[in-house]
Amino acid sequence: MALESADVIPIGIGELFATDQRNAELVAYGLGSCIGVVVHDRVARAGGMVHVLLPERLGTHELSDSPDGLLRYADTGVRELLNRVTGLGASRHHLVAKIAGGARMFQVPDELQILDIGARNAKAVRAVLDEVGVPLVAHDVGGTTGRTMRYLVGSGKVYVREPGMAEREL
Repeated sequence: MALESADVIPIGIGELFATDQRNAELVAYGLGSCIGVVVHDRVARAGGMVHVLLPERLGTHELSDSPDGLLRYADTGVRELLNRVTGLGASRHHLVAKIAGGARMFQVPDELQILDIGARNAKAVRAVLDEVGVPLVAHDVGGTTGRTMRYLVGSGKVYVREPGMAEREL
């Protein structure tokens, strides 16, 4: 896809976009318990973003088995992001990752921490990145509010903004 100057590409839940177009700006709006994952090759100046909803794929639900449905999960979505970015010529040796989201959107009693999807999502994303050897160089996860994540492919810069707060670089 040929992009015009400063093309903003929204990344919705269960969506992924990988590109080597340096003028691309990828944005995940309203990350609550979801996690936005960016991987960037600082040499090739290519990268991408996936917006994951849940930590892992369970069962055989039809949506889970569709190619796009797999992007909703940290265990499969992050791996697919890596595959697509390296398919553009990026090297796993040059990749770095940045993540945002994973908020606790609802109060959960201590005995029901398994329901803290945001924390579980962050843990699952970190586990996949560790397993494949991609360093996590910046993160903004947890808390109780949603946020928006913005990735500038050409520079590799990632910005996060929470409601009522100034945007900051990760």
